[in-house]
Amino acid sequence: MGGQRVVKPADPGPWIPLLAEYRLTSLATDTVLEGTLRPDLTAASPEVVAAMAAWGAPAYLQYEDGVTEVVLVYESRAVPEALPWVHVALLAATLLTTLGAGALMAGLDPFATRVLQLGDVDIPYPSGIDWTELFFGASFALPFMGVLLAHEMGHYVAARIHRVRVSLPYFIPFPPYFSIIGTVGAFIRLRGPTVRRAILFDVGSAGPFAGFLVSLPLLAIGLGLSTRGPGEATLTTPFAIQFVGQTVWLGNGLATHVMATLFGPGPVGEYLIMLHPLALVGWLGLFVTALNLLPFGQLDGGHILYAMAPERHRFAARAFFLCLIPLGFVWWGWWAWGLLVLVVNRGRVEHPTVIQRKAGIGPLRRGLGWILIALFFLTLVPVPLQL
Repeated sequence: MGGQRVVKPADPGPWIPLLAEYRLTSLATDTVLEGTLRPDLTAASPEVVAAMAAWGAPAYLQYEDGVTEVVLVYESRAVPEALPWVHVALLAATLLTTLGAGALMAGLDPFATRVLQLGDVDIPYPSGIDWTELFFGASFALPFMGVLLAHEMGHYVAARIHRVRVSLPYFIPFPPYFSIIGTVGAFIRLRGPTVRRAILFDVGSAGPFAGFLVSLPLLAIGLGLSTRGPGEATLTTPFAIQFVGQTVWLGNGLATHVMATLFGPGPVGEYLIMLHPLALVGWLGLFVTALNLLPFGQLDGGHILYAMAPERHRFAARAFFLCLIPLGFVWWGWWAWGLLVLVVNRGRVEHPTVIQRKAGIGPLRRGLGWILIALFFLTLVPVPLQL
């Protein structure tokens, strides 16, 4: 069952006499007060300093065009909280399905799979569990769960630093028969509004940076443990894994090509490289980074590009979305990803506005943003998968 956190609403009363004008906006669980300081006051005025010190919730002051804008965000009602066991249960279920995926890659069947035939359609289903065989999937499942956790905790820590309420990660298990990796990822939920573009940038960028930094050494180590395999290889799909006795070809991008050239067992594209589980984890980590850096809506790339250039984000998001149409002809998954973006963002691909839109992000964040844009093109794999 869920828990109910008791909230003592913050009192904006002491701020009201300091404001020349203000308005209140009620959200699902928060109230946002937007106003301007009286002309005789600044952020350094004793009354304002005292109000800031006494205020127990996030407060943002921004001087713009001769006035000081004030934004106060505070919880106005109790927030239903998922108890930790919900996150733990999803984590345990995803660990089980990823262990199963790893075992199936190793040629084992820990779930004693049976097949239900419905006409011409075969539907596999588990009839038992062999724990010994299941744990043979640990060489894939444990590092892969670590990559997903690093990405989500990057977001989580950045949000907590900025005092934005955020959930713990929700992992999403998926039957390994229908997803060769046993999951469709993980996510966190921001439970409060985002006031400034700088906060949006920090929360959005922390996940891709964390996931990339963990994935890169795993890919290097794994490629060193990978072997040459039988079968055809091209520069487009030079990698492969075995899954339930079937060869699955994996695609190539700039980053994976450079890493395979430096650490792989042979010339890229001349020999099929059978990826070690660690190499597969590293490959998946880079691919997940690219997917999240697409500049759509509430994806990390959408947060980052909107924070950097809110006036250009709409054009870039729509242009990239149109690029998914031709890409879908080489891998249908791009169409599925585009449809998911539309569903999650209610038919939109652009990012919603923040409250203090004019407040900039500074040169350091802008430089990091350009690095992340370069990272997107480095980790992008146009043809990720071929059966």
